[in-house]
Amino acid sequence: MWKVIAMDKLELRHVWKFYGDVEAVKDLNFSCKEGEFLAILGPSGCGKSSTLRMIAGIEEISRGEILLDGKVINDIEARNRNIAMAFETYALYPHLTLYENIAFPLRIRKFPRNKINEKVLEVAQMLNIDDVLDKRPSQVSGGHQQRTSLARALVREASIYLMDEPLSHLDTEQRTQLRAEIKRIQKLNNLTVIFVTHDQLEALAMADRVVIMNFGVLQQIGTPEEVYDYPENLFVADFVGEPAINLVPYNIVYRDGRFYGAIHDRSFPIPDRYTSAMKEKVSAGKKEFILGIRPMYLTVAEDGDLAGEVYVFENLGDIGSLTVKIGESLIRIELPPGIRFEIGENVRFKFDPDKMLIFDKETGLRIKNQGERGD
Repeated sequence: MWKVIAMDKLELRHVWKFYGDVEAVKDLNFSCKEGEFLAILGPSGCGKSSTLRMIAGIEEISRGEILLDGKVINDIEARNRNIAMAFETYALYPHLTLYENIAFPLRIRKFPRNKINEKVLEVAQMLNIDDVLDKRPSQVSGGHQQRTSLARALVREASIYLMDEPLSHLDTEQRTQLRAEIKRIQKLNNLTVIFVTHDQLEALAMADRVVIMNFGVLQQIGTPEEVYDYPENLFVADFVGEPAINLVPYNIVYRDGRFYGAIHDRSFPIPDRYTSAMKEKVSAGKKEFILGIRPMYLTVAEDGDLAGEVYVFENLGDIGSLTVKIGESLIRIELPPGIRFEIGENVRFKFDPDKMLIFDKETGLRIKNQGERGD
């Protein structure tokens, strides 16, 4: 059977954004395919919102090209780009009802009244706000206001839908519910969405692929599984995942015909998949690395090869979180419910070598396994 390959809906080519001498976005390259949910993830000030505003036409592009449906849109005004956008701050007209706010984009495009009513009711029902359409923004909750902002963006057909931190002002329950509704609407309607967030849980839960940025630079782009299991560098490894990954000093030595990695005062043979890369690194004089292992891949065991002292134990309900001090490092271990430890208690543990990651301490880049691209 023929496999249908989605075409690029949006493409950024060597895009830069300057604010005076400040480089907010630096040589950014990525694409978004038709029908894809793409999240742009990063901490505050990383350039993600500047990127979204350049796509929308709200900000000028300092250098590079942005293509929408195969056409360069650098010089096309925002209102002519056929892009819909939902803002973090809702940006609703306070004197209009929710119905009128949602209908506004259709009215300025001179849709007939019956078509406006049909589309407003359709999107309002999808977002569960059809029972409050006669109220003004000040008369409803923040959750209803955010849903109205999203409805106003979704009510019209657009080439691409941009969402800038649309869930950031909602409480946990509202965010979880609306997150699921947005993803459902996007999939059922095959919408192309770019969603900006600083919340890695949102990005991993909603997106088909994630663009991760820091200091204006693209760090990695991949599926949620790829950026979680195979982070390209220490920043991505530390930024993505909750609880956070363990990153501990890892010194490499060669003896008895093979490589060993040392954690504090214990050394273990490195997995065979790293042998080729380590030969090259050690030959270049490198011995100090960083070991990355996620808390779920560590196990408390009497026959554990590593030993330490309990630094703190936290009962989180469905899991326990144990932090062990070994040398100068703090290592977090995820535990099943019903197991408890006291501060100062001695504990032995081990980790799954198939799940370990090794990073170059100097460059911060992950050492690739044998056979990986870039190896």
